[in-house]
Amino acid sequence: MDKKKLTEGVSVKELEHFAKQYRIEVVYCLALVLACFFSFFMFGPGWSIFFASVGGILGLTLTKKIESVFKFAAHFILKQETMTQLILATVFLLLAIFVPPLIFLKLGLHGGVSLFNSMKNGNGK
Repeated sequence: MDKKKLTEGVSVKELEHFAKQYRIEVVYCLALVLACFFSFFMFGPGWSIFFASVGGILGLTLTKKIESVFKFAAHFILKQETMTQLILATVFLLLAIFVPPLIFLKLGLHGGVSLFNSMKNGNGK
């Protein structure tokens, strides 16, 4: 990397471009950080671990139904205009603040579905 680039840092324009290009990933990362932080203060980490475990079990047992719900939700969000997506992202981040175990349940569901699919495809070696 260029020595000058390392000392200057990242410009606001570069951050905006990155956030526009990876907006869903940025929202999920912010939601996980907020859920992790607020779960310690509101519910305790035990509930988050419990809900992540329940989500993983449900993801392994009800894979097809959960995949169809996630695909429907993703298509619904991506079909909306930008302002509606921003509102939905704000609601998701507020849920991460006020109901952190729900975010960990969703994380567990994604993990269970992903584990099932990797085992089914032979990638779990």
